[in-house]
Amino acid sequence: MPPDHIARRVLTERARRVLTRRVSPPPVPSARRAGQLRPPPAPPVRPRILLARRRVPEAAGRGTRLTLAVAVIAALAWLPTEAASAAVTRPAVLTAPAARAAPGGQAPAQAAAAIPPPRHHGRLVVTGQLRDGGRVSATGLSWRPGRLPPGYRLLSFGVAYQWQACDRHARHCVTAADSTATPFAARHYLVGHQDAGRRLRVTETAAEVVETDPATFAFKVVRASVSHVSGATVRSYPASKPPATEFVNGTPEARTGSAEEYFQVNPPHFNSAQGAPVQRYRIDHGPWRPLPGSRVFYTGKLRLGHHVVQVRTANRAGATITRFGWRVVPLPAPLACRPQRERPCWYPPHLDSHHHPMRWDWQIGRVTPLQRTGASAVDIYDIDGFLTTPAEIRAIRTRWQASTLAHPRTICYIDLAWEDYRPDGSPSPYGRYFPAATLGNVYFGFPQERWVDFRQLDALKPMLDERLAMCARKGFDAVELDDIDSFDPPSTTGFHLTPGDAQNYLAYAFNAIHKLGMTGLWKNSPLLSWWGRRYADGSVVEECYRYHQCFASSLRGSRQYGITCTSLAGRTPCGWDDFTTDRTKHQPTGKWVGEAEYAQDHYVCNPGQHCSHKKNFSTFCRLVYAPPYGYSAVKFNVNLDGSMFYPCPKGT
Repeated sequence: MPPDHIARRVLTERARRVLTRRVSPPPVPSARRAGQLRPPPAPPVRPRILLARRRVPEAAGRGTRLTLAVAVIAALAWLPTEAASAAVTRPAVLTAPAARAAPGGQAPAQAAAAIPPPRHHGRLVVTGQLRDGGRVSATGLSWRPGRLPPGYRLLSFGVAYQWQACDRHARHCVTAADSTATPFAARHYLVGHQDAGRRLRVTETAAEVVETDPATFAFKVVRASVSHVSGATVRSYPASKPPATEFVNGTPEARTGSAEEYFQVNPPHFNSAQGAPVQRYRIDHGPWRPLPGSRVFYTGKLRLGHHVVQVRTANRAGATITRFGWRVVPLPAPLACRPQRERPCWYPPHLDSHHHPMRWDWQIGRVTPLQRTGASAVDIYDIDGFLTTPAEIRAIRTRWQASTLAHPRTICYIDLAWEDYRPDGSPSPYGRYFPAATLGNVYFGFPQERWVDFRQLDALKPMLDERLAMCARKGFDAVELDDIDSFDPPSTTGFHLTPGDAQNYLAYAFNAIHKLGMTGLWKNSPLLSWWGRRYADGSVVEECYRYHQCFASSLRGSRQYGITCTSLAGRTPCGWDDFTTDRTKHQPTGKWVGEAEYAQDHYVCNPGQHCSHKKNFSTFCRLVYAPPYGYSAVKFNVNLDGSMFYPCPKGT
């Protein structure tokens, strides 16, 4: 992504972060509290912050920076659709100007045209019951990637679906009434009440992400679309049939460690002559309550054991009840790191041998790591898990200069969101690691990425296990897990996740890291840091100085999602000094925390610049780095490509 877009995202998103919100929302009610149970308010979808961690690597090998040759656009960036009842194919090769020139740089436009678009066979049609409440399907087409030129590599391939409701002439179309948050799983569609009297249009879009130059990780997104409009209009719901509804956008697995859930149902299916339905919901044996207008309801905190939610939909034609049952089980206990035969566990210490926060460098925006030497040498490199090779890891750990260690240690950066440019990114049925139903909303500002439904832990374990095993095989010492805060806010992902859903997923993830002989790093998410320190061995945090939220004392008294932030000595401190002050057998000086500030925020000045007191680099270091519980604080360029590196205390 070009740096100017990234910078805008830094400045606009961070201000909306929950961290900066000092006004507490209404408290989260208990499921057993008397009176009406209301879910915590679900904030509107808002941009996310802490964006530098969302990096498509932008650095080339062997000391030069990479120029991306493509706009990494989501597989569901729908192309304009024509109003036609016949199938129409629209191939597209998507490219974008480079961020800056680099050897090998942007691929010429004619080279992009040489990549053939995805190919389809057959004729797209809509089959099934074309009426309110009926199930229809997009059928007749099969897709495969185009034949790639020599030297090119297919990174991922997927097919997404969009359903629209159109007027009788198919000139004006809107999103179909019961569309869901999972476009890759939308081959089948449950016709909505508001679709009645309209024609349905379905568009299949196949996208292939093709690597054109492995040395610079240049790649292109090529897609083709086919659309079809149904010949008949959607019929009304049967007059004699009771109204009905269904759970949508995911449910918990049969067994989960999460003690709280959101549930969502779609708008009711009904015949208008029988009157608008009344919908109520019930949790276990509790009272029936009116369903919120959003059709999303919250369970409150649940005890261990079996639970059932029910939604009753009724009008003059009768009533139906939709049920879902699952079991809440204890979260797994934290597992200690298990040393491997080839290497012992390395626990990142808060302080180095000189009693200063251990220095690090964050280069997840590079293809090949850049060595820091002399006064700029570091003890920890946080680098991309996919692009960094085993040979490069060996070189760092055996030959590179370190600041206080014999040689530096390495952290494997892994994103828990879906990225279409990763080699395991093909959604099912074209790949085996990302089930289509687990891929939700686009990550704001990064349309090549989507949020993942953490509730589907069993379905996502193969992906997570393989990624972590890759880090271990390459010889990394630790793992940084990104995008762990998908519950904040619940509406972000399209799945309405809770802190409990994140805890259930992350408890498994950190234990899996430890089983492989590596240590794990928490990422941002201060609302659960008090819990995360039990499982994680350190943390990475972004822009806490810019937004005055570095330590637990800054957030004390804040309340969100049923979590009340306490002081550091309390039960639930929300900050990262609960890591640096967590002294253990393996980390007697505390757990390491790396902190990043960004030039694009225009807040922390460069060393030697004369700025207002709080913006002075020396003030930044005195407040974030120098305290006994301080962090390894560095000012970076937001691209994290090695072009800026000003570590505390002096900038070298």
